[in-house]
Order: sequence, then structure tokens, then C-alpha cells
Amino acid sequence: MLAETVADVLRQHGYEVAVAATHEGGAAAAVGRRVMMAVAAVPAPGEGREGAYLSIAREHNPGLCMVVMLSDPIASAAGAPVQAVKLVKPFSVFELERSIALAHVRAKLNLFTAPTAR
Repeated sequence: MLAETVADVLRQHGYEVAVAATHEGGAAAAVGRRVMMAVAAVPAPGEGREGAYLSIAREHNPGLCMVVMLSDPIASAAGAPVQAVKLVKPFSVFELERSIALAHVRAKLNLFTAPTAR
């Protein structure tokens, strides 16, 4: 499963991981927590983008790193933070790790790029 693989990779990088089946569930899990990294599939099956970008968590965690997983290269990441890293499925564990590292660089350096940049 993709969610399990992503969670395993994040744990290997030292993150405490909370997995949610929906964007709404992810947003709810983020309330009141210090969130350092968000990895979200966009769009999620059966729901829109609501909660995908954890806007409440970003307000309380301005250094939030974000990886947005898209189902195809032309899929829209409209509404994603400009520093979010776009990762197109299918991808390898290496590509996921590279995206996580890039998300860290963008957050730490406050490097803003176009939403569609990789």
C-alpha cells in the first residue's frame, strides 16, 4: 500500500507518523499538534482538496514541509503552498526520499517556486 510505504519512509527519517485515509482526517489529526511534514495524495479518491494542504497546521507551523502526490503529470496542485514538492505517481522510494529532502530544503531556505515546480 502506498500509505504504508510513505509512512515507513517517513519513520526511517525520524518522523512520528499519523496516517489518515482522507484529507479531512489528516487535517483533524493535525489540529493541536506540531506538524513538520505533510505528504498528501491530490486529489484523494472520493473527496476534493479540502484539508489536503493542512492550512490550519500551516498557520501554526510556518516551516511545514509538504509533498503533494499527484496521479498524473498534468494534474493540478491548485491551492498547494508554493514551496510544496510535486511528486507524480507512480514513483520509487528513492524519488519519495528525494522529494522529502527537497521539501526540507524549500522550507528551511524559504525558497518559493511555482506550484508546479519539482
